[in-house]
Amino acid sequence: ATSVPFRAITCSVTPIYAYYRIHRIHQNISLSFLANEIHMNKGFLSELENGKRHFPAGLTKQLNDALDTNFCEDEKRYAQARNYLFEIFQNFFLERTRAIETIYKKIEEQEEAIKDSYGFFVFLLMKLFYYLRVERVDANVLTIKEIIDKNLRCLQKDEQSIYFCLLGIFYKRKTETNELALHYFLKSNSLCIPGSSINAMNTFQLISVYCELNQSIIAYRTCIECRPLLQMHNNYSRLITLDLFESATLIDLRLFNEAKEKLQKMLSSTDNEFVNYHTDQIYHNLAWNALLSGNYEECIQYTRQAIANHDPSLDLCYYIPFSLYKLDQFEKALEECRKAKSIEFYTPFLLSIQARIRGKQIDFENNIIIYYERLLINKVYEDILFVLKYMAEFYEEIGNTSELIKVYKDIDLFYCNKLDEFTSFLCRISL
Repeated sequence: ATSVPFRAITCSVTPIYAYYRIHRIHQNISLSFLANEIHMNKGFLSELENGKRHFPAGLTKQLNDALDTNFCEDEKRYAQARNYLFEIFQNFFLERTRAIETIYKKIEEQEEAIKDSYGFFVFLLMKLFYYLRVERVDANVLTIKEIIDKNLRCLQKDEQSIYFCLLGIFYKRKTETNELALHYFLKSNSLCIPGSSINAMNTFQLISVYCELNQSIIAYRTCIECRPLLQMHNNYSRLITLDLFESATLIDLRLFNEAKEKLQKMLSSTDNEFVNYHTDQIYHNLAWNALLSGNYEECIQYTRQAIANHDPSLDLCYYIPFSLYKLDQFEKALEECRKAKSIEFYTPFLLSIQARIRGKQIDFENNIIIYYERLLINKVYEDILFVLKYMAEFYEEIGNTSELIKVYKDIDLFYCNKLDEFTSFLCRISL
């Protein structure tokens, strides 16, 4: 596979200033006290710490003694740190977990040497990745982010591009911080080399961000842009995931036949180990596609296949009950509602199905609005249009024109990408 474009860079001396400033502050030592200890003017030392003065020869030893540090000016340590960083990222891009574990074992053996050198901030990047992807400690991620943000100029341009990519991945974990994720991925792309694996990773990650932000057209366009980048790097695993993303965007765009054709083509590639690994997700997407397109018998069939292939997705709990309800198989639908796993988030939706079958209009409205509000608050946009149409059917059936108008107003806001819990005409918490 093509590696991350990497060129040997002579390290900037800037990190040495920041290194000592960070250690001084961490030890709660004032600038005045340190200046007095090394017999230096306080103003001159302040300018040194902020990279405004050339670092005098011999000062490293004085500061090491005063702060009990062990900074080494051997630039080979910086080059080694960069090599490790780019190896980690490249293996992350190619989804090689074991290779990353091997690299971290090497880093552990050289940790003291790397972090007490010009490689200090590169080392922080490697620790950021560790707490983001290996040990997963959000508090440590934020602590490292705070340090790097204050010393961003201590990183080279390509190092910054990795940093912003990692922040994008961090903030992509929650729907409420997807705007931040978008900002960081785009910032990373503005710094990295076009066609590099960093560029490919950013583009790949942007697809799901755009989907979460209800920007399906942009998400689909990004799928098209991402494919040649992944092919360039022979990244077959992510290419399969890209196919899943692309099918999901086609479903969001209501291109149901195209989505189904793509997913079935993926299933036919039984000799592909990457496809086999994602079989449960393929069936899940087929079930969702069938549900939205009104092919309820197919939805039941594909949902059972997804479950049989151990798909962990929680939303599968309502696919079969809803499909049976739409097929007028009410007793079976009620039975499936009772059998569905008790998942608190989806309980109101399951209760709304039961209420609709039993003709309990008030119970239906109360439960479906609760569920709808949850979708809006959690920005689960892919389910929102489905639920709005479900409510529209109900209000048409009972002849409630005023509520039906509210549904259509929310649908219009949805298509204009302006719908949330505060703009909604149906959401009670917006009143």
